[in-house]
Amino acid sequence: MTLLQRLAPGAAAWIWALAASAAPTAQAPLTLTAGEGLQRVEIPLDLLRASSREGWSDLQVLNAQGEAVPQAWALPPPSQERERSAPLPRFAWPDPGPGDRGDAAVQVQVDAQGAIVRIQGPATTAPEGAASGRWLLDLGPDAHRSAEWLAALELAWEVPSEGSHLRARVDASADLKQWQPVTDAALLDVPGVGAASGERLVQRRIEWPAAAPALRYLRLSLQPPARLTGVQALWRTREASAASATTPLRFEPEAGTSPPRAWSLDLGGAVPLRELRLELPQRNSVASLVLEQRADDKTPWRAVARFTAYRLDRDGQEWRSPPVRWTAPPARHWRLRLEERSPALGSGALEATAVWIPPQLVFAARGEPPFRLVAGGPVAPSLTLPQLLPGYESGQEYRLPQAVAGPVSLTQTPQSWRERLAQASAADWRRWALWAVLVLAVAALALLARRLMRDIQSS
Repeated sequence: MTLLQRLAPGAAAWIWALAASAAPTAQAPLTLTAGEGLQRVEIPLDLLRASSREGWSDLQVLNAQGEAVPQAWALPPPSQERERSAPLPRFAWPDPGPGDRGDAAVQVQVDAQGAIVRIQGPATTAPEGAASGRWLLDLGPDAHRSAEWLAALELAWEVPSEGSHLRARVDASADLKQWQPVTDAALLDVPGVGAASGERLVQRRIEWPAAAPALRYLRLSLQPPARLTGVQALWRTREASAASATTPLRFEPEAGTSPPRAWSLDLGGAVPLRELRLELPQRNSVASLVLEQRADDKTPWRAVARFTAYRLDRDGQEWRSPPVRWTAPPARHWRLRLEERSPALGSGALEATAVWIPPQLVFAARGEPPFRLVAGGPVAPSLTLPQLLPGYESGQEYRLPQAVAGPVSLTQTPQSWRERLAQASAADWRRWALWAVLVLAVAALALLARRLMRDIQSS
């Protein structure tokens, strides 16, 4: 018997063993609403982490006989954000006089709660109602810790008959001493094409950057100066909804620098994070950070948000930065990285709380109970919502009764090699083909070596 003949059965058995190996699976029991054929279920975080397929295509609902039921992925839930407006106190910022030290000579008087009472400078104060090139605004004591976040500023000013164009810049401060630039905008209120009928072109809104902190005090610079008649703050809030969930996270420091400049997190599977509230480890800390993500450890990092995190003591209270929000696809790996000029944050891990949107499956409860939700197995067949829900209308899936997933458990589901091959994906076939080529190449080299040794011995 030749060496190849001896190796071939073992190699084949090894390849089939790869195909027939047990597939790690996570599953959770489902509690259904009685008497309802169509239901939906939120996918638990542990099942998302157990999913090994792109787009969670191995997640499926099985009945008591182990049969996959008809299912379709729900679309993203409708927006739960609301907006309200509130007037802001405004004070004309004094212009410096000859020989003055600029802003250092301006004095702002506040009360015990930090509300602005009066602002004055060494130069002659402009008369009440006069145009000014700079204005001081007060967002109020809850700007830094409210569940709302600042979306925009809406300005009203006296406009001459010929119209006006303004260039606006906004700076922010937590203590009226240190100011940081936030944004700028072009504003206008001019007669339009239909001026005879009173039509005008109007842009009075300054959009607030999503990653910028809403510090209490704002300084608004206008060029040319204008007389403001009102400033409205537009606040947004996200209502609590069953469509969102929170989870604690821990970013571990990366090796390479001491103290660390980056912290990474492996969620174990693709998770659709949408919001992050970072807990800085030390009081009176400020840091400029970049939030990055990637699908696996071989692809480059991609930035999804830039923001300033802070934790400051002021007036006997602790000020914390608002959550950072973004829109990005689900990812397994996440990283927080300090901007180049940002100070270090110490050597420990960074704790955070994340808001994420659990994906939902809509399914038909076909077959006998109990039903279970399974991840980590073969690719699951999936329909579209119009195929599963006749006469489908947008958002209809969220009016269906909701099944509840129980505790997630890890199991091992053995599969024969025939089942494994029948359910294999294209990636599985490519991987097995590479292993087969490797085994055959080793066998061929062994055969050539044996023949070479035989030729040497016979010569």
